[in-house]
Amino acid sequence: METITNIQQQKEAHNDRIVFGHQVYGLVGAQMAFRVELLVGFDALIIDASDPDFTRLAIRKIRGHYNPELYLKPIFLINHRQVRDTLIDSLHDGILFSYDHLAEVSKKVDEMFMLSTQLDQHLPTNYEAQVFKKVLNFMFTRGRKVFTPLLDVNSVIGYSYPELSVNFERQEEAQVLDILDWAEKEGLIWPDFHERVYLCNNCSGGYLSYREVCPHCHSSNLASQDLVHHFPCAFIGPISEFKNPVDSTLSCPKCNKQLRHIGVDYDKPSVINKCNNCSSSFQDMFVKAKCMSCEQDTDVQYLVSRQINTYRFTKKGRTAAVNGFFSSSADTEDIFGTVPLETMRVMLHYAMERLKRIDGLRTNVSVLYIENMYELVHRMGTRSKKPLLTELVNIIHETISPQDFVSVETGMVFYMTLNDMSLSQAEKIVQGLDLKLEQALNKNFNGFKASIRTNTVALEPGIPVADQLQKLSQALYADR
Repeated sequence: METITNIQQQKEAHNDRIVFGHQVYGLVGAQMAFRVELLVGFDALIIDASDPDFTRLAIRKIRGHYNPELYLKPIFLINHRQVRDTLIDSLHDGILFSYDHLAEVSKKVDEMFMLSTQLDQHLPTNYEAQVFKKVLNFMFTRGRKVFTPLLDVNSVIGYSYPELSVNFERQEEAQVLDILDWAEKEGLIWPDFHERVYLCNNCSGGYLSYREVCPHCHSSNLASQDLVHHFPCAFIGPISEFKNPVDSTLSCPKCNKQLRHIGVDYDKPSVINKCNNCSSSFQDMFVKAKCMSCEQDTDVQYLVSRQINTYRFTKKGRTAAVNGFFSSSADTEDIFGTVPLETMRVMLHYAMERLKRIDGLRTNVSVLYIENMYELVHRMGTRSKKPLLTELVNIIHETISPQDFVSVETGMVFYMTLNDMSLSQAEKIVQGLDLKLEQALNKNFNGFKASIRTNTVALEPGIPVADQLQKLSQALYADR
């Protein structure tokens, strides 16, 4: 992009754009046909913010998009009405009071563009890394170094980290905390305690209605009254038994003496509760929390405690947007029934040496790639990722022979050996496995349609194992 200092500055208003010098600003408003994909070609966007609901929708669509040419786009607001909306306030790049102020933001647009050219363009294969890399890109181009939790009535957990939360639908937003836990584990951010919240153990929602309920029937239709202890005769009973129906005096129902002075004649040592639903009497009530999102009614001791932190980027995190980063594969290395990919390479090297010495031995290697695995992980939540992978590995082991072994890479690519059989036999087994996995995934997850690709080759003596595995994967992804 060239600077505007040597260009005749001009401003031409059109239906959906403003041209200012060399910069073209897309106009977005509630009265216009809004298709986010058509905004890619503009240098920056101006949103008519007179309608807060539309403004929020437009910002969510743009910042939540997967294409960096959209989610990194400079966004400015005009006709802005001040409303309390953390997403709008945090994700725009400036407010225009008129189109005459374009000269003031032009330099800012150029700076963000130049910063975006420094970004590492490699897309991580790990789901958490993909989401976090997108956030890193956005914060790097805006010069931000801190993730700050903000109170947000529009967030299902009550707090939002706008730069990250915008990538999730409201009912999925609790996954933001899982992504931040992952980034902390990777050494990309450093936490400072901010608050502790309690979330629903079913949907992780933070909007809970706390109620005192009967320990017998769990009804909240309760009535409470003081217990009275009469010192002279030691009688203890609810205060309603001591009340005179004519006046406000108290008389003991056991000895008929009048109670005059608290602390001298009597005291109130406790409270007695009565359930108006089942007529039970008790002293200690149960406390339950009803989730406003999924209506799960839970004893408070079973709520999920989560820490809300302010996060600062570590040096590794500050440089990751430009230099890229490699995610830890710890989530796949400790899955029962698998071996690390490096171990598999060593074992295949020894197998290849045996092929050179012994005629008739055969070793086949197969790769199975679940293309939309991250779609499923996104739906289920990252905590369900390892149990899901473990179940898929169990299905694989049910299909292959006991002497064969499996390796998992990035949580969506499965490598396996198929020994002592021809290539055609191995391909037939893998085809059956493909069908079995597809049926299992489709049957257990409503609305999900698994997309699986496979490729199988015979191990060739004389060619390095790493080269053969690379060729195997490249053939699998060739038509993506």
